[in-house]
Amino acid sequence: MQRSDYEQAITQLTGAAELVASGATEELRAQAFEMLAFFRLLRARLGEAGVPRISDDELFRDTAMAALTMAGRKEMLAAAALLEQARGLVRG
Repeated sequence: MQRSDYEQAITQLTGAAELVASGATEELRAQAFEMLAFFRLLRARLGEAGVPRISDDELFRDTAMAALTMAGRKEMLAAAALLEQARGLVRG
């Protein structure tokens, strides 16, 4: 995955996680903050470690866009599921 595509996807995923965390129900709040921390950490590590391996680049990009869209529509459960999917696509 190219660095610019990765940066854009991480920005979208971080934004989605922020929206989910700010509007999450009590049951979803812990998961939302965990996802937010995960994507912020990936963004912070970009300068030191570069782009991690992604198992499916296209799916990762599409998932990032969909997560942000669902979070923007206040579909928090769908956005949270997409954030979890994106997390699973990161290989290290």
